[in-house]
Amino acid sequence: MNTEYNPEQRFNERAVRYDDEIENIIPGYRALHDLSHNILKISLPKDAHVLIAGSGTGKEAIQYAFENPKWKITGFDIAEQMIRTAEEKVKTYELQDRIEFIHGDIRKVLNREFDGATSILIAHFMPIDEKKEFIKSIELGLKPGGTFILADICKDINSDLYEKFLSVWKSFQLQNREEKDVQEMLSNVRNNLHSITPEDTIALLENNDFKKINHFWRSLLINGFVAEKRFENPD
Repeated sequence: MNTEYNPEQRFNERAVRYDDEIENIIPGYRALHDLSHNILKISLPKDAHVLIAGSGTGKEAIQYAFENPKWKITGFDIAEQMIRTAEEKVKTYELQDRIEFIHGDIRKVLNREFDGATSILIAHFMPIDEKKEFIKSIELGLKPGGTFILADICKDINSDLYEKFLSVWKSFQLQNREEKDVQEMLSNVRNNLHSITPEDTIALLENNDFKKINHFWRSLLINGFVAEKRFENPD
């Protein structure tokens, strides 16, 4: 593990160009977000309060707000420059009354309650113990029956398929990116992310009071899951 790798610093540096480059990095990035939004759209109440973990430049939150006029959205991100970029967008679209961004991690929203939550391409930056605490915090912040969408890089890093998919991913990126940038990104995937298998991801959700877990997305190493927080058992 490269102890010098710092996700906060990396995303602060990338905030200005993030929207322009991310779809050339992640295969199916827009489709993953669109499907996640539509899952929430059919699952949540018309006046839902939605939590976005790793809210980035605000693109996800703004889409939710435009297409769901009564939704309230709270997003948090550890990268201050991402938050600043997102807040400028929200001002431009005059959505300050329905979108709030918080600089920090999930501990900043532990006193809130949400109808739904997303964590897309965030938790793989967390070591397993931190990942467990993160999932538990999401569960505690959701109302019973609340919907949670989790998407991450999750594969067995020791399998032959892992390296094959990395090679395909490299080929995909080289269509629109410089080789040095692609090599840097893939080195971070290999050495600095904390990937667990899809099976372990499902087990992690089950161990934190989630049910109806469905594996709805797969694109090379990236897997997406939707789950529902259990209702409390009646006395």
